Amino acid sequence: MKFYWLRRSIRTKLAVFLLLAIGIPMLVSITITNTRTARFVEEDTIRQNSNLLYQGKTNLDNYFRSFFQTSLAPYSDTTLYRTLETGRSDYLTDNQIFVSLQLMSSSVKEIYQVYLHSPLAERGYLYSKGQYKRMEQIVNAPGTSLPEGVPYSIRPLHMSSNYNISAAPPFLSKPVITVIRPILQIPSDKQIGTLALDITTEMIVSICDQLYQRGEGEEVYLLDPDGVIIYGPDTDRFGLKLDADWSRELLGQASKPLPDGAADGARSTRLGSGEQEAVFIYEQIEAGDKMWTLVKRIPDHVLMRATNQVTQVNTGVLIGSLLIVAAAALFISFWITRPIKRLTGYVSQIQSGQLHTDIHLGQADEIGQLARRFRMMMETINNLVLREYKLELANKTNQLKALQAQVHPHFLYNALQSIGTTALKRGVPDLYKLIMQLGKMMRYSMNTAEEFVAISQEIDHARSYLELQRHRFDDKLTYEIAMDGDVGQAMLPRMVIQPIVENVFKHAFDPSGGEVHVSIRCFREDGWIKIEIADNGPGVKPDRLQALRASLRRVDEDSASVGEHIGLANVAARLALHCGSTSSMKLDSGLEPLGGFSVTLVIPDQPTSQTSEVSP
Repeated sequence: MKFYWLRRSIRTKLAVFLLLAIGIPMLVSITITNTRTARFVEEDTIRQNSNLLYQGKTNLDNYFRSFFQTSLAPYSDTTLYRTLETGRSDYLTDNQIFVSLQLMSSSVKEIYQVYLHSPLAERGYLYSKGQYKRMEQIVNAPGTSLPEGVPYSIRPLHMSSNYNISAAPPFLSKPVITVIRPILQIPSDKQIGTLALDITTEMIVSICDQLYQRGEGEEVYLLDPDGVIIYGPDTDRFGLKLDADWSRELLGQASKPLPDGAADGARSTRLGSGEQEAVFIYEQIEAGDKMWTLVKRIPDHVLMRATNQVTQVNTGVLIGSLLIVAAAALFISFWITRPIKRLTGYVSQIQSGQLHTDIHLGQADEIGQLARRFRMMMETINNLVLREYKLELANKTNQLKALQAQVHPHFLYNALQSIGTTALKRGVPDLYKLIMQLGKMMRYSMNTAEEFVAISQEIDHARSYLELQRHRFDDKLTYEIAMDGDVGQAMLPRMVIQPIVENVFKHAFDPSGGEVHVSIRCFREDGWIKIEIADNGPGVKPDRLQALRASLRRVDEDSASVGEHIGLANVAARLALHCGSTSSMKLDSGLEPLGGFSVTLVIPDQPTSQTSEVSP
């Protein structure tokens, strides 16, 4: 039965109601608080990182601006500009170009080398860390040409080269970015030179390293429009194309212009799915004719780590409060229902027979008034209940004694003994055996001092009865008795097996018909003692079997009336009276191997004296 435990107890109802009334709002509060806290922490993390990324973008812009300013040096260096404009290439001119390139290289310490090409002089010049070389070049070195109209450009990260100036000494190739600017003749658009500044990435790495904490799960990238890595968490992949799934989608979003009215600053988006889902905060950095993207990737587990630190504190406080309040609710429920429990205990004592139980609660509330009224009621009916109970016990005792004394008077045993002695003297031993068997039955039936006997004694009594019947019906009766182990030492009420065996001859045996076989088996099974009495008779019809079973279900102490014979109802009543609710009598018909009617008595190993109904 569903929720039976809840319906049967006021204390349980009160405790459950209080716990639900308190627990549900607090659990909802915990859920809402943690959800809102997680959202707030995520928004705060995005805001802080947006400010940090904006500062990084500003630093990179200022850093790149210094290179752009340096790349304009030929316009402010009159000597160099005139040299490029005229195309001179004598010794004095070479020295002037050397001085100019040296000044440009020293203006920013991250400049690794400076390359200059003069198309009019058809010469190329390279200054690299104090080394100055020049060489005839009809056209400028590969990678330094720009489309017409482009004022300058930044070549993404690559390994430095000697710009095809073979006269240059061997040097260590390093990862660099290159600022390329065509030098135009003012005011015309005629190109009179090409300047290339190779810049190392130390400062870029330093600026980007300040934007996140390595080893904490965050990542920062500086990417060109094609996804080439200028900076990233893995230095071995500098200059390679980023192959992450999110890079193409992010670069596509970054290239879109801001909506009208949107504030300038870092933008954020969420990309990926599952374990790869993350928040991306990005900024656009102008790099010549292209836009580079500075992006910070914050995986969800990093965001959750920050969130958990806050939510764990909130959850701990709320759960602690919930436990305290729940304990208080349980205390209140126990305090309110404790008098009811005590009153129930008093009623249970009275129900068990302690009719003089003193009902005392010492309370002035409704429950105390109920206890006092109940005590007054018990005082009024106590004598009547006690008298009725004693009369009932006396009636059962007399009923048992009547059952045991129902066979024949005692004097018959003495008469039978005398007849047996006479038969033995006259040489009729078979008659003597029969009389002795009958005498044993009489002695066993008249012994009313013992309510319980061993199963072996009941079996001996039944065997004597069967032996008498076998001599009566000669070869028309056969029987077998089987008893497992020490089952015979177990105790059971007297006169419960022989009356069932007697029913075989009343209902299943036709003297003019065929043979009858009776089987008695005593065995233990699953902690129970079972006694099976079966015959090979015609059995009973299904409707008659159901009626017999129903009549046994109605057997109780008050209905165990006795007629002129001891039948199934009497046996069932005695089992119920002496062995309690655990005993039963089962009726079957047509079971193998005999196929007739069978009765199985099921009793516990240690019979009790409790009284209850029998379940056939």
